[in-house]
Amino acid sequence: MGCAIGQSTIFGPGSKNIKFYGNDLIAVDGPNTVERQILGNLRFPYNQILRGRIILKAGQINYLLNNLGLGDNSTLLSLAVTYDPKSVHEEDNYIMWSFYDNLVNSYPISYMLLLSGNSTNRVKQIYLTNPNPNYDVNIDVLVGNIDNTYNFFNDTLNQTGTTFVNLTYTSIQSYIIGESIKIIDSNSNPLIYISLSNISSIYISGQILTIDQTSTPSIFLQFTTMNDANQAFSILNYVISNPNVDIGTLGMDTQPPTIYWFSTVGNSASNDYIYLNGSSNSVPYSTLDGNTFSTSISLSTYGGTNSTIDKTSLNQLLINNVVDNRDGTINLTASNINLTYNSLSVNSITQSGTYSMTLNVSDIAGNAISGTTLTLTIF
Repeated sequence: MGCAIGQSTIFGPGSKNIKFYGNDLIAVDGPNTVERQILGNLRFPYNQILRGRIILKAGQINYLLNNLGLGDNSTLLSLAVTYDPKSVHEEDNYIMWSFYDNLVNSYPISYMLLLSGNSTNRVKQIYLTNPNPNYDVNIDVLVGNIDNTYNFFNDTLNQTGTTFVNLTYTSIQSYIIGESIKIIDSNSNPLIYISLSNISSIYISGQILTIDQTSTPSIFLQFTTMNDANQAFSILNYVISNPNVDIGTLGMDTQPPTIYWFSTVGNSASNDYIYLNGSSNSVPYSTLDGNTFSTSISLSTYGGTNSTIDKTSLNQLLINNVVDNRDGTINLTASNINLTYNSLSVNSITQSGTYSMTLNVSDIAGNAISGTTLTLTIF
């Protein structure tokens, strides 16, 4: 008894699969081979080879596969994916991957991923995500390298995980302008790529910057000096607000913010000028013009029912704005204002006399306004 054409067995169509057979990738319909892709003539040269197995936990997001330590030096990456036998729904059996430097675009894998390159176009690191909330996924990994290059990750003691040390502010560079940045080592080799859209917050503590991300673990950057940490903090904040700027054009920020005074108290023509060294010839002045200013304020006019002028009121009466060359307009609060009377620190003006007002303002890079004094004659 023979099989009818198009049938795999006497009982009807058999299972259809694509699988490896010998040196080839074949498509079978039951016992019949219906298509064959000949792979036996392919060769992937290598000098280093690594083999490993990882487990993507149920629901795990953005697991960094740094190509088993070879980082961006790999020239072959092969992933074979095995799902938990209890995950019986075919549509649930997949994982997602994205390139290290482009977390915006991600792609699905069912059972296998093979990426290959050469000495000048290497395989980038990737992130892996298991969207199944119930079952782990096992992944067998094979990584090859055409040569013995591994200097991208040569500091195996310190440059581990997502902590990077001994950095300077020039370690932060643009990668894809408008999209991503990279952190480089002292030899200009990339240590990590960061998508700008993935940064949720940045904060500084001493010489360490922490970059929190929306979909990947936090990154810790330790700098060699406080100045480098401050400059890096300034650069990162600026680029997040101005993503189309090439970091290479910024350089070090050494300029403090500038205070711009009103021409007169309360910006009113009926009030006293805010003088520079006793002169009002070129009002309004700023700290670009000098450091010694003076004016007079009527306590009865601006003290209200309590005959008190607080620091918030002084800010509103005297200062037009404070602007930084990189950080833009800086919002002042009462905590930025230092007020003294008879050499004693006070929080407000409650009586006539001579007061001294200074501002404690720094930009993100740590450049502070210094030596600027406004003498207030209160009558």
